[in-house]
Amino acid sequence: MTTTEIKETIHAALEQEAQTGEFRHSLEARLPELRQKLLLPEPSPVDALMAFVVSYAGSVPGSISLVTAVSKRLQFFDYAAPFLHMAEDYFLRPPEILPGDGGLEALLDEAFLAHRLLEEVNDHHIRHLQRPLLPLDMTEANLIVHYLLGDKLATQLEQLVQFTASHLLEREHVWEKVKALQGIEPAPGELICTGTLVQADQQIRLRLGR
Repeated sequence: MTTTEIKETIHAALEQEAQTGEFRHSLEARLPELRQKLLLPEPSPVDALMAFVVSYAGSVPGSISLVTAVSKRLQFFDYAAPFLHMAEDYFLRPPEILPGDGGLEALLDEAFLAHRLLEEVNDHHIRHLQRPLLPLDMTEANLIVHYLLGDKLATQLEQLVQFTASHLLEREHVWEKVKALQGIEPAPGELICTGTLVQADQQIRLRLGR
């Protein structure tokens, strides 16, 4: 399983954004709306939002590689593989409901689908094995992106993820095999990806009580 094409897709979207500034302009126009849901740093909220989006999208290849490594080590790769392939497909063959312009906005849509699907795998891993698969909780980051996408589109994408996950989460017998394995623990030094996950100290936060 390779993430090279995903990295190329990300690079192309960032290049396009550097030339057009289209996504930055859309964030600037939506700042009053976003401030109702998110705590944004001053005096450069748009810069912080752009950095967050770039980090969020750029973390997808590392997340896929990490889940691949852990699932192979813990011997449930056959179970995880369909999720991983689908997460890749969201980038390489985006669903028809997403814009096909190859820009940063489209990239964020695809990254959201991939991260939410991997979050489903992680939640299932915790439920069955009482430990996380990924070293970083993406729940808050995914909620932030939900607001960046807007409720209408984000809800559509959530429904797509739930539909996909419901079909991929049927093979419960695989987890019984994993539970029976003895002495197979992830080696911390082996499973950390290099600088690809969204940073835990990112500056964008949810505005609670909204």
